[in-house]
This record gives sequence, structure tokens and C-alpha cells, in this order.
Amino acid sequence: MKILILGGSGYIGKRLFDALKTTAWALPVMASRKKVSSSTLMGHVAIQINTLDESALTAALKDFDAVVNCVAGDGRSISDGAHVLVQAALAAKCKRIVHLSTMSVYGLAEGSVDEGAPSDPRAGWYGKAKIEAEGHIKEFVAQGGQAAVLRPGCVFGPGSELWVGRVGRWLQAKRLGDLGISGDGWSNLVHVDDICQAIALALQLKVMPGELPTFNLAAPDSPRWNDYFIDLALNIQAVPVQRIGQRQLQLDAFLISPPLKVLQQALTRFGKSKAILPDPLPPGLLRLFSQHIYLDSALAIKNLGLAWTPYSTSLKNSVDWFYETHVRSGQVSDKALYST
Repeated sequence: MKILILGGSGYIGKRLFDALKTTAWALPVMASRKKVSSSTLMGHVAIQINTLDESALTAALKDFDAVVNCVAGDGRSISDGAHVLVQAALAAKCKRIVHLSTMSVYGLAEGSVDEGAPSDPRAGWYGKAKIEAEGHIKEFVAQGGQAAVLRPGCVFGPGSELWVGRVGRWLQAKRLGDLGISGDGWSNLVHVDDICQAIALALQLKVMPGELPTFNLAAPDSPRWNDYFIDLALNIQAVPVQRIGQRQLQLDAFLISPPLKVLQQALTRFGKSKAILPDPLPPGLLRLFSQHIYLDSALAIKNLGLAWTPYSTSLKNSVDWFYETHVRSGQVSDKALYST
């Protein structure tokens, strides 16, 4: 099966490529909007393509049996990109789309949530764009295509800047810790390799005409946010673990972080590294950390046969990566950071 991975230069896309290329049944190709240099490529098969260019995407897809949509970015890239993908796949007669969505489509829902729960766009632009993208995938199925939708929680593990890198740095800076009631929500963490496993299984899943199988992806043993913050802090020696009050969190997210975000954007615009600045704490995370939503992922086990990476293994993988990247980059000393 020849598979095009849209968003192939991203975190999940690169990891998926590496996983698929070791199989006997898949021939993966990375597709990225950015030009991939030979030093970055390291033997990977890749093409450069604008995923909003329908004619270019149609031409590219004529050689493929399936496409995996890992495209991230702004709302237009997510929603309009899915629409363009559907039109291109239909025109190119590319049979299957595996679409990477998100738990954010459930918005402000709480309690145990399975795939039958209604969509809720109230949580922000990201969830709204992903809901619209799923609607486009439904159009693909309605017009005879085969597809599957995956809704992961928070993807962590080696290479996860969002849920390991910046969280670790916030813990070191004493901006996160034990959040009390503000951190009692379920984390819905899922190892990046489990996402890749689910995509591979979805590519091979038997799909009946008119059906759109949809799967939540969060490890059943993923902890609450407070437990994850404390576990990570202890393992990277970000101790003592601070008790962070709600007022401190709000000051950080609503007063300090917005100017940091503006400065980051300015540095990026002028070709400078934004790593010299502290990580902004997005206000939306405060809601997420306290939201009591638990993704029910039983369907992924039943219909995909997905086997989860245990939390203890996922945590160790994450800590090892954090140690390696942060010590190697010189951000902190190994003595100050980590011991086992």
C-alpha cells in the first residue's frame, strides 16, 4: 500500500513515517509544505506540497492508495485543507483517508465520553476547525470513499514539545506543579507510538460502504494532570514540587503569557529563535487542566485491536527524551536536572 502522509514533517507525521517504513505492507511518503533539506531528510522519501492547492494535491494523490491527514496549523489549514483533500482524493481516485482529529471536538464536555458524544465548538477555534474538517471527511464517505477518523487526547512521549518539553520547563521554572483543584482533570495522555499504531491499523481496517469508523485515543491508565505534573517533576528533578494556586496560574496565563507570545511571533518573523524566551502558558490550558473529561477508548481496543503503551513506560520514554535534549542543548546541567 502506497501511503502519502500529509503533515509529514510534523511530530506525529515523522514518527508515523519511521513506523510504516519498517513494515512489509506499507510504502510511506512524507508530504510537507516546507522544503525538506537533504540533511533533515536522512533518506526519507518526501515531497513538498501545499495542501491548500487542490490541483497539486490531486496530481500527487494519483499515485497513492491511501492518505493520512496529519496537517496542523491554523483553522484554515485544518478545515479548508480537509475540504481540499477530499476533493483531490475523489478526483485522483485515492481510495482511503485516515484523518487525525482531536478530543477537542467534544468541547466543554465532562464525564466519560465515547465516540457517540455530540460535537461542541465552544472550546475555541481549534476544536471548531477540527469539527468542520470531520464534516468534510463525512462528505468523502458519502461520495464513495473509505475513511477513518482518530480523535487522540494529549500526545506525549519522545519528541513531544507540547506535553513533555514545555511542561518540563514550566515545572523547572516553578510555573507548574501541584495545581490542587485546578489540576484535577483527566490528562487523556496517549503515547505517540500508540497513535502511529492506530493509524497503521486504521489503514488496514475493513470498512463497509457508507461507514465512517471513529475512534477515541487515550491510554486507559493515563493519570490526572496533577499526578502527571508531579511524576514528571520528580523524574526530571524539578523539586521541590510547588503548590501553584489558581491566582498564580491566572496571572501567568492572562497577564504574563500574552506579551511572551507576541515576542515569540516577532522573533520568528525576523528569523530568530524563540527558544530564548520562556514558554507562554496558553489560557485555554487552564480550562483543560481542570476539565473532568475522560475519553472512553474501548472501541479502539475492540475494533482496531490497539494495545496501549503502559503509563510507566510512556513516562520513562518522555523523561529520557527530555533529559537527552535539554542536557545536550545546554539548557540545564545534567547534575541539576536528572538522576535515576
